[in-house]
Amino acid sequence: MPTKLPFVFSQRGYIYQSGLDCIRLAARSGQNSLQEAISSKEMELKTYEEGGVFVGERDEDGDVLWEKNEILELDIERLQEALLELRRSFVLTAYHYWETSVYKWHHQENPKTKPLNLGNYEKLKRALEAFGQKDPALKNIPNDNLFIVCHLSNIIKHTSGNSEEYLSKNMPVELSGTMKSDPEIYGGRPQIYLEEHHLKWIFDVIAKSGPIANPNRV
Repeated sequence: MPTKLPFVFSQRGYIYQSGLDCIRLAARSGQNSLQEAISSKEMELKTYEEGGVFVGERDEDGDVLWEKNEILELDIERLQEALLELRRSFVLTAYHYWETSVYKWHHQENPKTKPLNLGNYEKLKRALEAFGQKDPALKNIPNDNLFIVCHLSNIIKHTSGNSEEYLSKNMPVELSGTMKSDPEIYGGRPQIYLEEHHLKWIFDVIAKSGPIANPNRV
């Protein structure tokens, strides 16, 4: 018979994963609201264009100053931009959630130490390795792809050239095509363009980069 590992409950794991689930829920709700608004405007535009009745304003010579379809197209464009920015903001939120969680675990393990700066990604990763010697729930994390999310965050926040160089050589296939440079935006500096499935992949990486309720991971 196969050996069964005892179920060991990790409060840290439960708190970490449930907190991330709340962030996922907020992201899903925000995306759904914007997608519904986009669909509504697109339907309104379709109905107007099929109706054949002019709604707008003309000058004294009869030239069109503005028309309803142009306003609706602008509305759709702004909503699509908002959806993109929402996804970018949740990349930052999710990565920041991981960072602050590491700080929380540090002070739980070292309650008498004064607040300190644990440093960049590599230093936070080393701190986790030390925590894992005390708490099995913190072993074997973070996920290798978390470094990718770190660089994504740097580009979203700072249009980082160093992160652009790293991702141009190491971008996983799941995020292929998400990094683009547009001369008319940020002077050609890199930016990240995400669809819903890209954000899901990033959330999954954050989930795998923290403890779970059962440290045996079975």
